[in-house]
Amino acid sequence: MSHILLPVLAAFVSFGQAAAADGSLYPQRPNAPIIVISPPEGAVMPLAEGEFILGSVSDPSAPLRINAATVTVRSNGAFLAWLPISIGSFTFQCQLDLKNGTTSFARHIFVTAPAAVLPAKPLAIETDSLWPKSDTELRPGDWMAFQIRASPGGRAQCRLSQRDWQDLREAGPGLYEAMQAVGSGDSAAPAAVECRLRSGWSSVRAFSRARVSLSSGPPPVAVVKNNATLHSGPGGGYMAFPWPGTRLALAGRVGGEYKVSLSPTLEGWIDAKDVELLPPDAPLPRAVTGSMRTSATDHGAQVHIGLTERVAYTVDEEGGLNALTLRLYNCIGHTNWIVYDAKDHFVQELRWKQEASGVVAVTIRLDPARTLWGWQASYEGTTLRLDLRRAPDLAPAPASPLKGLRVVLDPGHMPSAPGATGPLGTREMDANYAIATAAAGLFARRGAHPVLTRASGNDEVGLAERPRLATERKGDIFVSIHNNALGDGDNPFSRPRGFEVFYYHPHSLALARQMYAAYSKRVPLPGEDLRFGNLLVARLSAMPAILVESAYMIIPEQEEKLNEPAFRGILAESLVAGVESFLEAERAKQQAGRSAGRAAAGTASNKAPAHAARKVRIKKKS
Repeated sequence: MSHILLPVLAAFVSFGQAAAADGSLYPQRPNAPIIVISPPEGAVMPLAEGEFILGSVSDPSAPLRINAATVTVRSNGAFLAWLPISIGSFTFQCQLDLKNGTTSFARHIFVTAPAAVLPAKPLAIETDSLWPKSDTELRPGDWMAFQIRASPGGRAQCRLSQRDWQDLREAGPGLYEAMQAVGSGDSAAPAAVECRLRSGWSSVRAFSRARVSLSSGPPPVAVVKNNATLHSGPGGGYMAFPWPGTRLALAGRVGGEYKVSLSPTLEGWIDAKDVELLPPDAPLPRAVTGSMRTSATDHGAQVHIGLTERVAYTVDEEGGLNALTLRLYNCIGHTNWIVYDAKDHFVQELRWKQEASGVVAVTIRLDPARTLWGWQASYEGTTLRLDLRRAPDLAPAPASPLKGLRVVLDPGHMPSAPGATGPLGTREMDANYAIATAAAGLFARRGAHPVLTRASGNDEVGLAERPRLATERKGDIFVSIHNNALGDGDNPFSRPRGFEVFYYHPHSLALARQMYAAYSKRVPLPGEDLRFGNLLVARLSAMPAILVESAYMIIPEQEEKLNEPAFRGILAESLVAGVESFLEAERAKQQAGRSAGRAAAGTASNKAPAHAARKVRIKKKS
């Protein structure tokens, strides 16, 4: 795996192995009358109003019909259609009327049916509908969520391990559900949930395939062994990223995820493979804060928080980007000393409080005249270090504010995960790389140092590697470059389709806004609005980071545009303009700060002579 720092050379721009001499990215088309790119053969999808089908034909002038519907074909042979589908085995029957006769091609998919209401007689229970769907461990305060699909109009009940039967209410035709709390002292070995349904003299029973256990003893403790993620629920959104060596109290399990107790009122979920269970007598995690201090760095400041052990934490940026709040979980505050580095002028103040039981909140107030550019948290032993980065000092006008900055351009995808494919076979990874290299040349001519995460068109760079490379290469800006597609069942013609811009952290929002404005001004495609996106590369916190979806690979017109060097040039210019506009606003802020500083210094210097003059006059008068 290799990575490059691109030189500042106008002759740099090239499109790698994927591009033809004319700059197009089209692969050589197989000699077949009809080629279907998507959906793939044998694809399984849920029932929807329709499904899109895309591909190409050998003769663009020949009429094309799919399932008897006439389909528009572009002059380059590409087509995209949206057609109704039906439940079960479904075939897209394609027919192309060539001059020497009609040729056919069939693409088969399978459409799953929504859950149907079971007949009232004979009584039946759908076993696969029973909760739980995966082995589950519950503790006091949790709820057993009984749910079954069965014949409508009956009396349904469920129970666990010979406990009392729990009545279920019929929330909809044939859908029965109820909740039962796990009480203090409840205990049960792993067992299936038993359900029964009665109607008149008839009855039927069923057992869940997965098993439930109840435990009221001391919670087990585990230690994080990998780079891990805490989620808001089983398979839910991202909450925090506990470091290896962090101990966590486990409060239950669903399938392959443990529930983690962060405080009496907050829980998270972690993949079981990322933790190692400690012996049953392991003490619960409980850290105590010690002294705190700041230290100046070349790019901002560091905050060091002494702890007796590693704990999970979150970092929240406050409005105006003038402060951050670091929350430490399973923690007690006992800080009596805070030491400020006299050379550090970025951090103005540290304050801490016991925000809740087991939660210590450390607020870091920053110099309002400086912009928070990014942050990174890490552990040194049991000391939590928060690196805070202020905005870089930008070159004064008339030079470009890009001068001297490292702009990390991330061409999305790679050979093992090429992304979306267009009707004529254009791979997203190739389009992304071509746009990135075109933009790199423009950034270099503006005085920036562009860095590509993929040094060649066929470079393999894992998704998690890209933010790490950006940080290691000391990037100042991160832009991930992608092109779009749609999921099964989405109608590509339901609304205008074009570009999107995503951000995650508040300190990246201004960059995302300026990038969206630059695209809106220059790119001849519809804008689909600025978006918050919980995307791995956008979660990079060390610098302003965004992800741009420039066009839709699957739309023939837009695939064709992406194969035009001129259009890719427009995208590259838009990327440069968006970053430069963002930096211009920061440069104006820095200039205003310098002017205010000079004015303050001038006022102070002017007061001194006036004071001296008064002394002189008074002396003469006497």
